[in-house]
Amino acid sequence: MLLCFGLFPATNLAHAESTMSCPSGTYDMLDWMTMDSSMRSSSHLSGSANPLYTTVYKDKFYWTKGGNGSPWDIQLYDSKYIYLWITEYAWSNPSSYKKSTNNTNMPLTARCSKGGFPGSTIYVSNTNYDIHTDCTHYTTHGLKKGVNQVWGPYNLSFGGSLPNNMPTLVVSYRYNCNTSYGSCGDKEEYYLSQKYGLVQWVHYTLINGSYQQQQKSVFNKLSAGATFPRFQCF
Repeated sequence: MLLCFGLFPATNLAHAESTMSCPSGTYDMLDWMTMDSSMRSSSHLSGSANPLYTTVYKDKFYWTKGGNGSPWDIQLYDSKYIYLWITEYAWSNPSSYKKSTNNTNMPLTARCSKGGFPGSTIYVSNTNYDIHTDCTHYTTHGLKKGVNQVWGPYNLSFGGSLPNNMPTLVVSYRYNCNTSYGSCGDKEEYYLSQKYGLVQWVHYTLINGSYQQQQKSVFNKLSAGATFPRFQCF
């Protein structure tokens, strides 16, 4: 599907910090998902939607979507995988959130992933997550089956203050799939730069057999300022 939009493979990869040593032919996805340490202490990305601040700890990283420290996406990572973990529930209420039920039941990518058309693929059998309406009350839900893939890298231009023809990996996260991991009702795409981290996010829904875009956020302007993430429930 990506090739239908005129995307072409990248040939020259940007040089940026390395967060761990991955086997030849694979990419450290933590490096691609997070802004470089030399930049994130004083800069963030902005663009068509909310700002995006990056904070990295030894076992998790935050994409914070507001200068006051919330809301956020919080992903866990280790030497094997990067996991979808926590996202906001009510945008303006930092005591509400959605969390993967077993914390690591939703691997998004292998830590060291292969690129390609597609590259690495993960089939997710347990997509359960908990909706917390406050710090103590929650209900459990599910997204059927999931399929996560890494595509690219492609040379893409996002405008703003980002370089043109920037090497970009695309993580495709499909969910609400049937028991055969097909006919997935939703797809989200994370566009990742090795230096800047997340530079674009797109959500599609499957309508009459094809994916139609529902929402798109572009983070293409390097802006001054940092924040400290505020997650008050634990």
